[in-house]
Amino acid sequence: MGAPLVERFGTQQASKDITLPPVPERLRGDGIEIDFDDIDVQDDKTLGYKGYRVVVYIRDQPSYGRGRDSLPKFHLTYCSTLQKMKRMNRWERYVVNHRDDGKFKLNVTDQGITKTVRLNVCQWCLGQIGWKGFQNESDRSTRLQLVENFSLAEFFDRYPRDLMAVRPEHTSDTAPTNDYVKNWSEISARTKKTRGYKCEGCNAKFVDADSRFLDTHHRNGLKYDNADSNLEVLCIGCHAEEPMHAHMKTDSRYREYIARLPVK
Repeated sequence: MGAPLVERFGTQQASKDITLPPVPERLRGDGIEIDFDDIDVQDDKTLGYKGYRVVVYIRDQPSYGRGRDSLPKFHLTYCSTLQKMKRMNRWERYVVNHRDDGKFKLNVTDQGITKTVRLNVCQWCLGQIGWKGFQNESDRSTRLQLVENFSLAEFFDRYPRDLMAVRPEHTSDTAPTNDYVKNWSEISARTKKTRGYKCEGCNAKFVDADSRFLDTHHRNGLKYDNADSNLEVLCIGCHAEEPMHAHMKTDSRYREYIARLPVK
C-alpha cells in the first residue's frame, strides 16, 4: 500500500525484430505511445484507439515528489485540455491504455526511473460526460469528492472497452419504439423507493414532498429498457446535465429546484 513501484528506464534498447503483443494486451498493460491522428473521438466524446475505448495520459514527468495533485491527470474525453495540447503540438507526449486499476507508469526524467502511481482523473473530462452529475461550476469540495471516488472499472462498465463489439441489438425494421412502458410510473416510483430516495449523482436525499425533484433516468437512453442496471435515480439538477437532456432546464421543477439551492 505504500510507495509507488520504481524501476530504471532508458538503459535498454528494444530489438527491432521483437514481435509486439496484441493491441488489447498492450492497452491492459503499460499502454501505447500514440500520435493524435491515431485517436478516434467517439460521438459521446470519449476516446478510441484501433477499435478500443481508451484513456490518455502523459507518461514523461520531469520530476516527482510533490504528491498526486501535482501529477498529470488522465483523460477520458477530448476535453479542452487535450484540444489545447493538440494546438500546441504537444500530443506526442501522450500514452493510451484501458486498464481499470487506476495505476499508471510514469517516466521520471530527472531521476531516470519509472514509477507506478495513481493519477487523478481530469475534471474537464468528468464535466464533459456529466459523470454522476459532475459540474465544473460546482464548489471545490463537491468536485474533489467525485474525483476521489472516480472508478475506471465503473467507467468501463458504463462505456465498454471494445467499440467493435458494441452493436445495435435491433435493425431499423425490428427496433421497438423508444417510448416508456405503460407501467413506467410504477417502475420509477419503486426504483426511487428501493434506492432510498437518494440522487446517485450528487448523493443528496429527497424525502416527502421533495421527492418530486427526483427522476428515474435510463442510462442507455432506451426508455423501454427497464433493467435495474439501466436505471439511475437522479435529482432534476443532475438529470438535466446528462447528455441530450439540456431541455430539462426549461422545466418549472428545474427552476424551482435551482432557486432552492444555497447561494455559494
